[in-house]
Amino acid sequence: MQKLFQWVRWFCMGLATVVFLGQLAMVLMRYLLGIGFLEVQDAVNYAFASLVALSVIVAFDAEKHVRVDVFRQNWSDLFNRRIDMLGYLVLAIPVFALMAWTAFPLVRSSWVILEGSPETGGLPGLFVVKTCLLVLPVLVLLFAVRRLVTLWRRPVS
Repeated sequence: MQKLFQWVRWFCMGLATVVFLGQLAMVLMRYLLGIGFLEVQDAVNYAFASLVALSVIVAFDAEKHVRVDVFRQNWSDLFNRRIDMLGYLVLAIPVFALMAWTAFPLVRSSWVILEGSPETGGLPGLFVVKTCLLVLPVLVLLFAVRRLVTLWRRPVS
């Protein structure tokens, strides 16, 4: 499973590169050459939306998600482990399960019509970007379950 999260991290780096280079190209084309391409703008928007969604699991995997470390440093390892387990059980798993449940009809209908850009002449494939609304909660749920098992099995130090 670690390979999956590593692949997502690399994919996010690629998306960030697309966002940066695409935005740079749009600005240079528009202000230096006086031309613009809706396709480039859509590509940047699609890459940014996917990056925002998928970078959540990258933050979780790197232990860079929101937490109050000021308190954690004074608590014992056992107490921190219990807090983490409680957070996964009470917050992460229910919230992301609900997100997957509510996003499924949206993503399904987007795939049924093969939804494209809302802009006339824009890129097709918005349905693939919307799939990130399902990929994100599934990855977080997998991560949370894996972390719960790891925390449960880890001996108390």
